[in-house]
Amino acid sequence: MRQTQRGVALVTALLVVALAVVAATAMALRGQADIRRTSAVFERDLARQIALGAEKMVLQYLERVDGPDDLLWDTCRSPVLPFQVDQVRLQATLDNMQCRYNLNALAGADEAELGYFARLVDRVGQDAGVSTPPGAQLAMAVNDWMNAETDDPIYRLADPPRASGNRAFLLASELNSVTGMTAEAWQAMAPYLAAYPGTASPIDLVRSPELLQEVFSGRPVPDQAPWYVRLEVVAEFGQRRFYQCSLLDAPNGRVVLREQTACEP
Repeated sequence: MRQTQRGVALVTALLVVALAVVAATAMALRGQADIRRTSAVFERDLARQIALGAEKMVLQYLERVDGPDDLLWDTCRSPVLPFQVDQVRLQATLDNMQCRYNLNALAGADEAELGYFARLVDRVGQDAGVSTPPGAQLAMAVNDWMNAETDDPIYRLADPPRASGNRAFLLASELNSVTGMTAEAWQAMAPYLAAYPGTASPIDLVRSPELLQEVFSGRPVPDQAPWYVRLEVVAEFGQRRFYQCSLLDAPNGRVVLREQTACEP
């Protein structure tokens, strides 16, 4: 009888020890997860603040130049600009949006402007060897997508149903929501497209890709051409990377759009 009681007591003690070990292990794992989570939040917030500082530095630089001709590089995309702040490695890259076509130029566009975009779409498809929607058809679809008075049933009857934008594009990737677009067509067209405020779309016929120069050769240049620049900042913490993408109104020193993500193609 005593041996049985001692056996039960031993089993009970072992169970208590096992439960204690499990509880201690769970607490340790939870503590490590909390530490990693706190570290990630700290790194994210620090990266954001540093990226905002880099953004202000770039804006100050852009306000001092008179336009793309005064930049320190003669290409549409700047070289990667590396620098370090508080032992955080950063890389900044600037993209001149005058080297891309502004989709918002199609809002209320006349036949000539629609024709330029149509030729751009068709040329991209031919040169890239991919299937793109017919240029004229896509030009009209983009125009309708932005029209506040348009309620195109083709979107409401889609599966799943959706609505057209009825507003200007905020991001060029919204083109994927326009009827007729495909992922393959977007990947081919993305390097030539942008979205920024206003219906002007000046094309830099010196720096822009040869395809754009050929499509828009002879197109009238506006007297007051807007100049927008896209800034991508990458902050590195060990194996982790944090991104910020900002659309800048260069002459006016203003941030138009800011996202905590990598920039579009």
